[in-house]
Amino acid sequence: YIDLVTGTGPSPEYGQFVTMGYTAYIKLPASKDNPNPKPAQFDAVSSYLLKHGNGRSIPGLDEGLHTMKVGGTRRIIIPPKLGYVRSGLGPLPSSPFGRAKLNRLLQRMIDLKGGTVVYEVKLLGVLDDEADQGYYQDKSYTPEQMEIFNQKMLNGMNSGS
Repeated sequence: YIDLVTGTGPSPEYGQFVTMGYTAYIKLPASKDNPNPKPAQFDAVSSYLLKHGNGRSIPGLDEGLHTMKVGGTRRIIIPPKLGYVRSGLGPLPSSPFGRAKLNRLLQRMIDLKGGTVVYEVKLLGVLDDEADQGYYQDKSYTPEQMEIFNQKMLNGMNSGS
């Protein structure tokens, strides 16, 4: 990713709602027919809401959003393995014409065996999900906590329980 404007607000945590505006492109690789292809825009939205880390967004977008700060603008360049890797991942264009264009571009990526998805994102805000039941976790255990856990595991295995 490339930070175009560094934000000053908080970064999103998994499980929070993220509000963003974006413009989405696909950059196809060079070919015999087109030695220097321009990125093809397939969607643009001024305000989009998603739940960060819920597995419903393309993985590269989720990854690129995670370290952004509210107010920032970032260009996220997503390789095919972190893009539209399965059906149902978003964001998807709201119009049927936009979805058809995205599908044509994705098929072209397959045919040319390359290309990238590019999102230019402005992070507008992050909100806690009041209905969240604690399934999302951003924090890692400290080395001390891991040592306690390991000792308890070893003691439990040695005592036969």
